[in-house]
Amino acid sequence: MKSLLSVIFVNHLEPGLDWVIYVLVLTLLLIVVSRLLFSYNFDSLKSIERFQQVNDNQVLFGVIFQIVYAFLLASIIVNFLTDDYSFIFNTPAIKSAAVAVLILLFFWLRKILARTSLYAFGLGNDNDFSQKVFNYYRVFSVVALWLATFLYYFTEINKLFLLIVLGAILLTIRLMSFVLVFKNRPSEKSKFLYYNILYICTLEILPLLVFLKLVSA
Repeated sequence: MKSLLSVIFVNHLEPGLDWVIYVLVLTLLLIVVSRLLFSYNFDSLKSIERFQQVNDNQVLFGVIFQIVYAFLLASIIVNFLTDDYSFIFNTPAIKSAAVAVLILLFFWLRKILARTSLYAFGLGNDNDFSQKVFNYYRVFSVVALWLATFLYYFTEINKLFLLIVLGAILLTIRLMSFVLVFKNRPSEKSKFLYYNILYICTLEILPLLVFLKLVSA
């Protein structure tokens, strides 16, 4: 296995980066498995309209890509963690796994807060439509993260520039998904900027602050 990886990552297979290679390979395998299990989803990625017509198991599809997203993002975030808990998480691989778990918890917390805020603000929502929209755009986020992780560790690219570009891509993708979801909301309140801002603060900003607090504590 290691000799095969040496051929793929020529001149970059350093002992300290073995864990990154395994993350890249394992996440790629998960994507390939998803391609086999959800072929209709992948065949419909050319447009969101076609993707909305696919009725494959969107929950499982979404969970798989959430896991891939979490581990890829954690592989980059781990470089910016403090050493406060190094006596517990004493290797980058363990730290990355811990961060990935926190990211997944963040996703689930966000989902709970989303359902709560929809009820509290009286906003209508098509859960099936929203699920498909977020699944659709998350696929592109995963592609961007996979490429960014590879470039970050195995090329001489300027890391700050790469992170800025990655952040801009992820933010743009997230905003595009929100715009589409908000446009589809049947409730009249969903048309008001005030309610949409409250919803975003509850769905995105609050759980993100909680996650950042956990990571930096």
